[in-house]
Amino acid sequence: MCLTTEALVLFLNLLPFDIVTTAPDRIVIGADARAAHWVETGGRWCTLAPQIDRAERFAALHAD
Repeated sequence: MCLTTEALVLFLNLLPFDIVTTAPDRIVIGADARAAHWVETGGRWCTLAPQIDRAERFAALHAD
């Protein structure tokens, strides 16, 4: 999933400040399950969190 810089800033403004860590090329949002990493790629900010979540749910269904 990717967002424009403006959309990511709007999203980050909804979050508590203490769970967000920033660096020039990466933003990390702490969460209970795991941290979500947003990486700047060509003027957009992208994360693989939705794909990782989907893969973990799928693996849990087939764990037996």
